[in-house]
Amino acid sequence: MSFLSNLFARLLHGKPAQVSLEETSDVSDAIEDVEPKGDPESNAEALDLGIPTISIDPWFYPWLLDLDALTDWPLSPSESRVLDAFEQLVTGQKSSSTLVPRLPMVIPQLMRSLKDDTMTGAQLARQIAKDPVLVGEVIRVANSPYYRRAHKISSIEQAVLILGRDGLHQIIARVAFYPIFNLKSGHFTNLAAGRVWTQSERCALVCHCLAEHRDQDVFSAYLAGLVANVGLMVGFRLMDQVLASPRDLIPNSRAFYAVFIERSRQTSHRIIKEWDFPEGIIRAIDEQANPEPNAARSWLGAILAIADQYAKLSLLVEKRCLPEDELDTQPLMSEPCYRRLLLDGSS
Repeated sequence: MSFLSNLFARLLHGKPAQVSLEETSDVSDAIEDVEPKGDPESNAEALDLGIPTISIDPWFYPWLLDLDALTDWPLSPSESRVLDAFEQLVTGQKSSSTLVPRLPMVIPQLMRSLKDDTMTGAQLARQIAKDPVLVGEVIRVANSPYYRRAHKISSIEQAVLILGRDGLHQIIARVAFYPIFNLKSGHFTNLAAGRVWTQSERCALVCHCLAEHRDQDVFSAYLAGLVANVGLMVGFRLMDQVLASPRDLIPNSRAFYAVFIERSRQTSHRIIKEWDFPEGIIRAIDEQANPEPNAARSWLGAILAIADQYAKLSLLVEKRCLPEDELDTQPLMSEPCYRRLLLDGSS
């Protein structure tokens, strides 16, 4: 079983972890509970979001690394080395396993418990209480403006009742995947990790909201939004490894980031396939990695594309890093699932 597949198998079923990259095994049954409802292909062309698309990327990626602006210069030697290393990773010549941390041991136990309908709220609360990180996150979310509680929630039992199984699934997935995004190893990851993770959280929330409003599978949508940028963090860690010399210039050319973003999305797709995610999630992330302008998107691919831009827009507006005179963002900012970020995304 590959390292990445093993990680996700542990997340859902508590299977023992092996770190060998040579073993192979089919773990597609490990995530059968998050398959999209119905046939994802049957409604792939029928889902019309009716939402205008706006590309926030030209402003988002420079902000990640505190770059004032991208240049139109040719690739520098440093940039070429990074892209060459990234190409080797995308094509499988270079392993990404050393860039991905282990998951907390309590996560598989909780995921099994959440699938057991006989588990009571008190039993779930006792399991959550074993992990201080989960305790803090469950209480924090239960007290967020989204749930509009008149009185502050202080007990795990109360929080579990308020959040329900759907809310707990989201929290556990978020706590499980946070270390994957937050493994800081150098200048670029130290700078970008928190920003990428916040964007991923917000993207997941919007995916959940859009799927809920359109009667699609909400947890599959949430997972897709949460992990779509895992390849971007791998790319930044790769930059830290390759650009280790003080003589190396920080990449700042448009030509570099055009390829870097493409390869980060391709890396996300490769990792998600190795994790044996449901086919609908794999396809949605593949549509990001390999867009076909005239091809119909799957329902989840359409949701993910919009949610990705919502999340980036909300961050840049919040940080006042978007030139308002160059971009009309009102069509997106007036949408209900964008407005949900004002309640839930920044809590």
